[in-house]
Amino acid sequence: MSTNDFLARALVSLQQTVAIELRDDLSSSRNREFAACAGRVLARLQTDIAAAPTLARDRLERWRSLSAAAPTPNAAAPITARTAPVEEFLAHAAQVARTLEEATPPTAAWFKEAVSAARDYHTAYERALSIPSARTASGPAQPASQRERLSRYLAMRYPGLPSDPLRSFRVVPGGRGKETSLFELVPNEWLASRLVLRRDLTLSVTGTSAYAEFPLLQRLAALGLPVPTPILAEKEPAHLGGSFIIMTEIENARAGGELFAELNDLSLLAPSFAPDLVRALAQLHTVRDHFAAGADPLDMVRGFQQMFRGIVDKPPLHVATDLGFAWLLAHPLPKSRPQRLVHGDIGLHNLLVRDGNLAAILDWELTHLGDPAEDIAYAWSPLLRHLLTWDEFVAGYREHGGEPEAYDRHAVAWYSVWAHTRNSVYVAMHYDWAANGQRRDIECFNAGTDFFARTQYYIALELDEALKDTHS
Repeated sequence: MSTNDFLARALVSLQQTVAIELRDDLSSSRNREFAACAGRVLARLQTDIAAAPTLARDRLERWRSLSAAAPTPNAAAPITARTAPVEEFLAHAAQVARTLEEATPPTAAWFKEAVSAARDYHTAYERALSIPSARTASGPAQPASQRERLSRYLAMRYPGLPSDPLRSFRVVPGGRGKETSLFELVPNEWLASRLVLRRDLTLSVTGTSAYAEFPLLQRLAALGLPVPTPILAEKEPAHLGGSFIIMTEIENARAGGELFAELNDLSLLAPSFAPDLVRALAQLHTVRDHFAAGADPLDMVRGFQQMFRGIVDKPPLHVATDLGFAWLLAHPLPKSRPQRLVHGDIGLHNLLVRDGNLAAILDWELTHLGDPAEDIAYAWSPLLRHLLTWDEFVAGYREHGGEPEAYDRHAVAWYSVWAHTRNSVYVAMHYDWAANGQRRDIECFNAGTDFFARTQYYIALELDEALKDTHS
């Protein structure tokens, strides 16, 4: 899909969202969240229109050379004197991506130059970007029908409750895998007054079930990890449009922030935040069961690569994702790596803080038995590296039971590339949904544009660092 076509769809989404905002008279916190998403989408599209032509023109010679040196024949549309710089740049980038899909591997020198070129472009693109950031902890009132459905369900499940036990109900912004809502009950003998609903979405990038998180949360709470207390689980989707769980609310806490460090004010975190997160990771990684043995990491990579190739409408520039997959498959980790319980998506976007301190770890939908280096990479790359040194991390991790093998630097580097490559697939799916009209909300456009572009920058960054460390 062309930039102009995607821009047209984004503007329709903005118009519809504005109409809903005005009609529903939503809270100022929701308006700030909407403004943040809208600002990021429009800033990306503006950068594509205003800055990308210059960025592409200044780098054309380098990408022409890469494309010409590619070992696969050039199947792109012919490039003429009338071809715009951006179109030619994207054509050469597409040729590089096709090369990475071929069975014949490129030379190490060509691959290294492709990574360097990708990092150079995405670094310049991010510098050309200017986006105001905002993050809030609460969202809009849910349509009355959803509130009424939850009210009926609770009255059925707990007959002693009044027919309408809800005092309030609102959706938490974000949540690209599950929908999270906060609600308050009238005083009663059966349930706490402040609770959280976590519900499956019809369109979900992860394909996991909220219902399956219930026994895991029970076990994690018993281990003393900072998690919400699970109250009930419902497998039948008919009640609320998806299976769900209900948990206690972590009161007086706020969402930690966004996945990417540059979107957060890390100065708001207390000195104890990083050590407490390191301790929680070490404690989690002492668990050796709960799930069946984890999948081979290479099978996981191949599965996501096939998923990515199957996306019909990808963001126009996605060569960093292709480079990530190629490097991961060419540098497998030893099969002897430890297998422990891992969260699978640790970051500020899945943490709650209270007065700057770690209050809870949320969203356990991607938890599995796998390599603890995966969690360490996810936490280190976008977050902990800004808060403490590597030696401080190692000391804290060891102090609370973490094993030396878990933080092997090559394994952490491998999973750092994997983290952003995997996430790029998830947000590319959002781009596809937005491009094809399957979702029209501005959060979906934000994920498919702004978040995808950020994953491209971070994949190139982590690949460049990995190549320096491994010399391959």
